[in-house]
Amino acid sequence: MGAVAPGFQEINAFAPVPWEQIPDLGLYMDQVITFIGRIYQPLYGADMKKYLSPAMINNYVKSRLIPRPAGKKYSREQIALLIMIVALKQVSAMEEIRAMLALREGQTVEALYTAFCNRFSEVIHSLRVDDADPLDAALDFAILASGFRAGCAAALSGEVVEG
Repeated sequence: MGAVAPGFQEINAFAPVPWEQIPDLGLYMDQVITFIGRIYQPLYGADMKKYLSPAMINNYVKSRLIPRPAGKKYSREQIALLIMIVALKQVSAMEEIRAMLALREGQTVEALYTAFCNRFSEVIHSLRVDDADPLDAALDFAILASGFRAGCAAALSGEVVEG
């Protein structure tokens, strides 16, 4: 088995933050950005600034993807929604994200977030790369992203995808 390419170890080891580790005391926007940046740093590295900014958070509030903060402080529920949005927006449009994050009858944000984390961990760990040429690995990930994107669009349109 060859050496692991730089960055793959971090991806292989990534795990979303459990619900209980999301602060529940209310964070200001800059604290939210720092917290979420630390979560996704293993996946996005220094590029994290492209994935979450004050302007983006304000747009998510205006478009009602997340509720307005209370007194400029974001709750655990809002932070969890932002954590999910950051991951999903890499491959999904905002309306698709809205559909995927819509709470079902009787569902809580905690239950939605926990299910998201479980699925995220399963998918990330199914993509283990430990002996790949970096260009081959890049191509594999791009192909997977394309397939996942098509599957997401089909699922949201109500089609049944057989595999």
